[in-house]
Amino acid sequence: MYLFDLHCDTVTRLHDGERLAPGDRSLRQNGAHLALGRMACYDWCQCFAIFMPDEYRGEAAVDYFESCYRFFTGQLAENADLAAQAFTAADIREIISGGRCAALLTVEGGSALAGDLGRIARLRECGVRVLTLTWNGKNELGSGMACDEGLTPLGREALPLLEEAGIVVDVSHLSDSGFWEVQKRARRPFIATHSDSRAVCGHGRNLTDDQFRAVAAAGGVVGLNFSTHFLAADDPDPSYAALSAHLGHFLALGGEDAVALGSDYDGTDVPSWLEPAERIGGLYGRVKAEYGEKLAHKLFFQNAMAFFERYDARGEPPCGM
Repeated sequence: MYLFDLHCDTVTRLHDGERLAPGDRSLRQNGAHLALGRMACYDWCQCFAIFMPDEYRGEAAVDYFESCYRFFTGQLAENADLAAQAFTAADIREIISGGRCAALLTVEGGSALAGDLGRIARLRECGVRVLTLTWNGKNELGSGMACDEGLTPLGREALPLLEEAGIVVDVSHLSDSGFWEVQKRARRPFIATHSDSRAVCGHGRNLTDDQFRAVAAAGGVVGLNFSTHFLAADDPDPSYAALSAHLGHFLALGGEDAVALGSDYDGTDVPSWLEPAERIGGLYGRVKAEYGEKLAHKLFFQNAMAFFERYDARGEPPCGM
């Protein structure tokens, strides 16, 4: 089975040791949701996010990013038989064909720039392919869903620079007003790496119908989030039917080529039947049974893969070069 997951927080969780036993910090085998060794049965690309807490600013933000980046590259070096960092869409294809996980580095939170747009070049040098502009609060680029103040002047200035650098803009977590500023100003496709449907579950982290249509119209994709909080308002352990309701709603909006997966493993609570991450194959079987093999492949791999291939075809110098 081919798999392309647009978002997990595993690297940050292992780096910080959050809710893990001492010494349990290996990306190969661990007590977290996701481990390379347990996922080796899949042909897969995993977007590994460096999560930036809202309160980090300036030198503290830079130091935290660099520490997480060193951890990420160190884990890949230790587990080179199972994974390798992908810098381009072509890399993803090549690494997967060699039987390893294609590890795509992303950043969740624009505070990684520490208010300095010159650091976009550093992110690109590290191979960052996606930047989630905000988490839930405020940073130097804009406001998350906990407030609704849109982008800052620096955030507006950052958009074209990120696009020029080949770093995809991610609107998950962004406030509604910030979302529409991105939609108005973007000159390249943007994505929502891990967001569900607000029409199905009214959480502010989810996308409205108009927002989903806007991402799709721009040529982007939306990764379905497995978070229990975003799948169902009053169910601590949502069933497959809850996730299918979000998928079905996005499909009804014309999203067959715009739906993808953004699990949020190790960043949130997920339904028991989707934990740990290697159980995701069961979801593929259910989606295939309900919607057909073609749609299941689009959701699990093809749509996200095609997005990065289209993005890279524009010809910008690839990250890491």
